[in-house]
Amino acid sequence: MASPRTTTLPDEILSEILSPALQVSEELFSDTSHVSPFSDYTPLTSAYLLVCKDWLRVATPLLYSVVVLRSTPQANALESVLLSHPEFGGYIKKLRVEGGYGPAMYTSLGARLYTTDEQVVVYMYTILQASLS
Repeated sequence: MASPRTTTLPDEILSEILSPALQVSEELFSDTSHVSPFSDYTPLTSAYLLVCKDWLRVATPLLYSVVVLRSTPQANALESVLLSHPEFGGYIKKLRVEGGYGPAMYTSLGARLYTTDEQVVVYMYTILQASLS
């Protein structure tokens, strides 16, 4: 039986192939509408990291370049990753936080060394509506 043929692509080419699947558009990242554009289900982009070691190496910085936190479990997961792999903080270029998530945010906010854009979205509408009722 013949062994499978492996072809290694240069990291630059692999990055060009994976980037479209892992990108978050500027329009979505900066959207301030009442309903978050990230509230709809989307397939897990982290699955690309499981294909092979080459994809893991190239896709990890792409995956962490834009981070959107929508829940406490997500904030806790990011905190855990950044505590285990502090170098991942350097990959974060854009951070969108759609609420406050307690102590986990100290680690997340402290780890992003090269962030160029931050989007903190706090929905006061719900609080105001509840107080008016």
